[in-house]
Amino acid sequence: MRSSRNMETNQAAALIHRAQAAIESIASLAWLRILQRVAGALLGGYAFTAALVALLTVALVYAGLSRSEAVVSASMSGFLVYLLVLLWAFSVRSLTRLWAVLAGATALTYMLTWGWLQLLR
Repeated sequence: MRSSRNMETNQAAALIHRAQAAIESIASLAWLRILQRVAGALLGGYAFTAALVALLTVALVYAGLSRSEAVVSASMSGFLVYLLVLLWAFSVRSLTRLWAVLAGATALTYMLTWGWLQLLR
């Protein structure tokens, strides 16, 4: 009788230990996803905003503004763009989509800026 109780107690303890390990692994994955989302929002958002500010600066200079006014205007609009990207980064459901959209938009914007600068030379 005692051996069956000991065996049940050991099984219960093993089950509790496995459940705790599973909860800890899920919690660590949740923190990793949050960290990836924060990194995507801050770093990816910054890269995209910088690319867009550069493109807007080139567009404003092409439109006839002086370089200093174009840089200031584009930089001021960059604050709003960065805020919107940060908000969007925390509202999108998929991390893959977050990183793919930010990487693609940043690359496209940099390529457009570079191409426009080559045409203006």
